[in-house]
Amino acid sequence: MSWWRDIFRQCVFMSFFIIPIPIGSYTIHSGSSAAVALISHLALSFLIPLAYVGTKEAAFGPKHARISRISFVIAWLVLAAIGGAFSAFMGQIWKASSFWEWPTIGRDIVFIGIMYGELCATMLGAYVLSRFHDTCRKERV
Repeated sequence: MSWWRDIFRQCVFMSFFIIPIPIGSYTIHSGSSAAVALISHLALSFLIPLAYVGTKEAAFGPKHARISRISFVIAWLVLAAIGGAFSAFMGQIWKASSFWEWPTIGRDIVFIGIMYGELCATMLGAYVLSRFHDTCRKERV
């Protein structure tokens, strides 16, 4: 199997540990539910994959390439910065969009897709960074 398919497949399994708590807290619809959902998503989307890439099972593609933890941290921080920039610059437009008039289940499905996509993008970025780092290290030797 190709490395990117491996990443997408393994992200599905990690999503079972990352997505339910933020979605569950968001659907409560109390005053602080969005904040709890955001904080729990940030913590889980960082800690679960960080722990996973340190295991023997975290190998991708036919060459069983691994993702370094530092590459994951860098990729996660870059995507978090992109998300923060989106919120800062597009927050008012996003809040005024018709998206918030959708049924709750529709919004939840969109948020689940966004969370899965973010996890995949982070893992793909970390994989590319790890391969780049490995290539640079081999050239120095």
